[in-house]
Amino acid sequence: MDKPLSECIKMEFTCKVDGEKFDTEKQLHMHLRKHKMRMAEYYQKYYPRRDLLTGDFIKFKNKSHYFSNHFNSRVNMRKWLESAPKKEAGEFCVKILKERIQRRRIKYSPTQVEMRTSMMPPIFYYEKLFGNFYNLCSTIGLNPRFSKVPNEEIKESIEEGYEIIVDTREQKPLNINYETRREGLKFADYWLDKEDNKCYVERKETKDFIGTFTGGCERFSRELERAKEQEAYVVVVVENSLDNMMKFNYLKYITKKIQVTPEFVMRNVRDIIQKHDNVQFLFAKGRTEATRLTRKLFFSGTNYRDVDLQLAYDLKLL
Repeated sequence: MDKPLSECIKMEFTCKVDGEKFDTEKQLHMHLRKHKMRMAEYYQKYYPRRDLLTGDFIKFKNKSHYFSNHFNSRVNMRKWLESAPKKEAGEFCVKILKERIQRRRIKYSPTQVEMRTSMMPPIFYYEKLFGNFYNLCSTIGLNPRFSKVPNEEIKESIEEGYEIIVDTREQKPLNINYETRREGLKFADYWLDKEDNKCYVERKETKDFIGTFTGGCERFSRELERAKEQEAYVVVVVENSLDNMMKFNYLKYITKKIQVTPEFVMRNVRDIIQKHDNVQFLFAKGRTEATRLTRKLFFSGTNYRDVDLQLAYDLKLL
């Protein structure tokens, strides 16, 4: 296995080539020019990290990515997990969670969105190895985000006599097959006007999603805080699949003016999830699916609090 993450994090800013010391990491990286050495070359030579399956060097995108990954692809990780002895695979899965706690200071069990957008084993594999993912998280100091892993279809039970409130600022409202009315909401875009309903839906188109989680994170975080004061729970329904959003810089309909990377945006999303316990993200395969899911969320009880919605959706249970 690679060097412990803690050892990598505590590296001094000392050049391994000539021993010169620096006050900051940036100074060290600038100094590498003196040796005509790229960062990738430097770290791979003096802090070698290799794909556990193939033995190839971990691809160097940046220092954080280099030291936080054990594989060059999720396919490699899956193949290694399938071939490794159960004990070794189990130790690795626990190690990944502990590294996440140390590196990102997470306090809740990772969600499906967090695990799919970072190089972490899938939840079902933890279930296979340990029986219960959330119990395992508890044993290593994480607060379980949900009470259970979804294992049956989440059904809706339509109730008549209510209205779904659509925020007046919503410019392209979903065509929900239910009674609606326009009204200003303090947060989110949709809410079923029912006294005991605490579920709100924030709809995001692709470009709006990118913008919000690039420069609008603080504003959105404040919105979630206002929702928390009202004991409200916000589900962010995105009108695009998670696979597409993880490679949006290759989508033809995304303007080249957008300079941020999917990695940057998704890291901000993961930070929001860990900062607020009253939010979930649900990536739908298009606007029609986003409409269906928004309607279903309002008529499926408290499932939005009980289960990981993205996981349920991925398992075709939502």
